[in-house]
Amino acid sequence: MSFDWEDVARRLAASGAALAAQGTDDPAAQERLLRERAAALAAPGQAHQVRGGIEALAFRCAGERYAFEASFVVRASPMLPLTRIPGTPAFIAGVTMVEGEVLAVLDLRVLLALPLAELCEPDALVVLEGEGRGFAVLADAIDGMRRFAPQDMGHCLPALADLDQSYLLGVAADRTALLDARRLLTDSTLVVNADH
Repeated sequence: MSFDWEDVARRLAASGAALAAQGTDDPAAQERLLRERAAALAAPGQAHQVRGGIEALAFRCAGERYAFEASFVVRASPMLPLTRIPGTPAFIAGVTMVEGEVLAVLDLRVLLALPLAELCEPDALVVLEGEGRGFAVLADAIDGMRRFAPQDMGHCLPALADLDQSYLLGVAADRTALLDARRLLTDSTLVVNADH
């Protein structure tokens, strides 16, 4: 990922000028302003709209490229040991321990009925969190951060053609499917409940 340092310098200079123009004699007002800005930036579930589009973590699964909005991604990690739980739906690959927390691990290949373009064992996990829930998703590999321009996103991906596309936000020109992490996190049909 590369940064436009000249743009950063311009933005810092503009911010400094704006603060100077506001009269920075009131430390309490400055503290309030900084807290408000930090809260807005840290708000969960907000797509990171950056210059040029939505910031997302791209990964590979079943031989295709997918991505989740960065605001829902807690971490990406190498594959961790899974414990399979008898009686759970097929899309639950098992549970794993991530930084002291037990998380369910979803297999998108099963959940989305993805055709296998290539045989590949999952080698990574993408941990999602938001809307009061969290879980991990199996990934063949992590490709890194990407920016997606909403105006360039289509809605056709052959691998997902026969499915309810409620999990799909759009498809980039390079066929990377941007998946709706919020929808996955709030989908009550994905919650395994002992009463059901």
